[in-house]
Amino acid sequence: MIIINKGQRFFKIISAAIILLLFIMIPVFLSSCSLLEAVAQAEEEAEEIPPGINVEVEIKEGMTLTGIADLLEETGVVDNSFVFRLFVEEKGKDKNLVPGIYSLTTGMIYDDVLAELVSGPPVVVYSISIPEGFTLKQVLVKAAGDIPFIEEQELEAAVDIANYDYDYLEDKLSLEGFLFPKTYEITIDYTASDIIEMMLAQYQYETGTLDYSYADEKELSKYDILTISSMIEREAYIPEERETISAVIHNRLNINMALGIDATLSYFLEKWEEPLTESDLKIDTQYNTRLYAGLPPTPICNPGLASIAAALDPAEEDYLYFKVTDTANHKHSFFIDYNDFLNAEVK
Repeated sequence: MIIINKGQRFFKIISAAIILLLFIMIPVFLSSCSLLEAVAQAEEEAEEIPPGINVEVEIKEGMTLTGIADLLEETGVVDNSFVFRLFVEEKGKDKNLVPGIYSLTTGMIYDDVLAELVSGPPVVVYSISIPEGFTLKQVLVKAAGDIPFIEEQELEAAVDIANYDYDYLEDKLSLEGFLFPKTYEITIDYTASDIIEMMLAQYQYETGTLDYSYADEKELSKYDILTISSMIEREAYIPEERETISAVIHNRLNINMALGIDATLSYFLEKWEEPLTESDLKIDTQYNTRLYAGLPPTPICNPGLASIAAALDPAEEDYLYFKVTDTANHKHSFFIDYNDFLNAEVK
């Protein structure tokens, strides 16, 4: 019979308890080591973002201070989101952070970051340059290409003439001719309608002080003058020829002679880059000014101020014909006699 005294029994109990505790603690210890290693690795990765690198950060509408601070830490702008959040709250600026897209740098000091976010993002200005002589469709393509945040479809919807309440648009068919060619500057808060409105307002401003007495004398409306201007714009490659081309147009109108300006048909066919064919010239449309006397139904482009001024003040000449005789410079010669026009040498 084996007799176990009280001392042995106590020792065995203690030994068993120690073994059980080791079984429990070892996994906890190993897990803690893994966690510490992960934290250390994350800190090392965070430290890998060098300072002074430009980064774009978008603070979206409705973001919380915590969300903003976390984003700034993720992009390396601040080193600790929690500390930055406390810094902003201590300054009492947690409700003053302005949404927007910011150009910041990594490793910035908190004061500089806060100053940027309170001031708001810088205003980005976009330029749209509309050349003289562009058609309405060309204006829309150019504007959509120049402005990254406006789609061409939005502009197409915006040129609906019913959207605008200018007196000069009353009873007109389209905005063709009224989108004044100029370089415009806009910001990101502009809509497609704002852009078109700006061009219409510019037309009103630019033409508001012009002398229309010649038009009144000839019983021509302002819209007639705009249409004549658009033909001058498309025909006159050399600025000095504008008034003389204007004279030919007015002289033909005075005797009810067909204008014979092929640019009107090119507009109708949207055929600017290639010459018109014989079959094109037979197309029955009011835009075929070889077949129909008088003005086409609408302007054929958006003319600049110089062409509008030329339509209002033609040269005092009796010319009825003109054609390009210097093809290299697209220079015209002008004629009174039809035979002289036909026989003129083209270089």
